[in-house]
Amino acid sequence: MLINNKADINKCTDTGESALFIACQEGHTEIVQMLINYRADIDKCTDTRSSPLFIACQKGHTEIVQMLINNKADINKCNDTGESALFIACQEGHSEILNMLLNNKADINKCNDEDLSPLHIACQTGQTEIIQMLINYKAEINRCTYTGESPLFIACQKGQTEIVQMLINNKADINKCNDTGASPLINSCVKGYTEIVQMLINNKADINKCTDTGESALFIACQKGHTEIVQMLINNKADIN
Repeated sequence: MLINNKADINKCTDTGESALFIACQEGHTEIVQMLINYRADIDKCTDTRSSPLFIACQKGHTEIVQMLINNKADINKCNDTGESALFIACQEGHSEILNMLLNNKADINKCNDEDLSPLHIACQTGQTEIIQMLINYKAEINRCTYTGESPLFIACQKGQTEIVQMLINNKADINKCNDTGASPLINSCVKGYTEIVQMLINNKADINKCTDTGESALFIACQKGHTEIVQMLINNKADIN
């Protein structure tokens, strides 16, 4: 009724939210289609540069996401912290939406302003199914953040055992260090993740690799009091001195 009486279809709130954005946020599929049919601006962003597609991906409204894609929404548009629709779908664990975005050529390696890639954020939040999909679509497995953290480094830091194995199986660089020279093995020793330490050793991690200040995995394990890990490292010929 409002549209028929010439309501301004692209009028926004003080924070830049259009009628289309609100409908996408709330999951009102029929209204989204109606607004699109009446030529609502499909890429009109809020003051934080969040697009209707971004909010639909964040909220997991699969049908609306498909509708926006079909109507040529900008699939790689980012918000003001550099997060794309693909990035937010990975963070929230929406695998069906991720598949949809990938099939429509979303940039799989597009990083946010902290240089975290979709694969990084999926490792950080423990999204196993999402990670497998990203790997299948050839995500850059050894891409690092500004501080040199690889997806494997982050998975080790978070204690994501299954994900660590998945990354190793797909040829992640097992000795790739961050900017302080800490390796995935050292990172796992800091946290006391025994199973991950064993997994890294089994896959030929450099057991005597040191940080920029000369701390080895054995040194860290001794410092943190991780008895079982200390024994494991010694059994695998860590330099005891």
